[in-house]
Amino acid sequence: MRVKVSPISGLLAALLMISCTALAQEKQSSAISGYDELEKGKSKFSETWVHPEADFSQYSKIYVWDPVFEYRDVGPAQRSRRTMVSSHRREFGISEKDREKIEQIVAEAFHKEMQKGKRFELVDTIGPDTLLLRAAILDIVSNVPPETVGRGDVYVSSVGQGTFVMELIDVETGVVQALVGERRTIGGRGGMSSSPATSPTIIADIRRWATGAAKQLRTELDKALAGG
Repeated sequence: MRVKVSPISGLLAALLMISCTALAQEKQSSAISGYDELEKGKSKFSETWVHPEADFSQYSKIYVWDPVFEYRDVGPAQRSRRTMVSSHRREFGISEKDREKIEQIVAEAFHKEMQKGKRFELVDTIGPDTLLLRAAILDIVSNVPPETVGRGDVYVSSVGQGTFVMELIDVETGVVQALVGERRTIGGRGGMSSSPATSPTIIADIRRWATGAAKQLRTELDKALAGG
């Protein structure tokens, strides 16, 4: 059973804000509608919103838009810990180079995982019986401080956090059929890590973080498209 919730809040409100800013640059964004009709639903994601007239059994193809990334403003990235103002900081700026790497890893992880769908085909052109998948990764923040000047390893309980918000849109009507999302910790270990945070381990944590969200979405899509 889905329960109508009004006014909308949480991740749905966050997505609406992003749609009016970063996503507004895309011409297709102006044709998207149906947010105010979404109802609270259930899935493996902490937030799920579904259009009351959605019928996922009519779709067999998924077209993926390039994901949108938004980073928390915690100040510019520092080159080393020697240049940091305070040693008590827990959130750190991410350089443009590292942002590009994060975005590449996330995009590749999603594409690879979505190709494993059993109930849908991943396509590169829009047509009938196609759902458009649009993803935004919001409020990304790093918990990894800059490299130490001299010797010394960095140990952290998590690499960072980010909020996944993913929406499914009917390509013919522009109506949002569903929206899911949740905030996830990158490389959360439930305590201080026993191994230092290095470039390879951070990349591996980010890849697992993105793959986990993509796999969960793929599983939910297969279930929905099968009429589950």
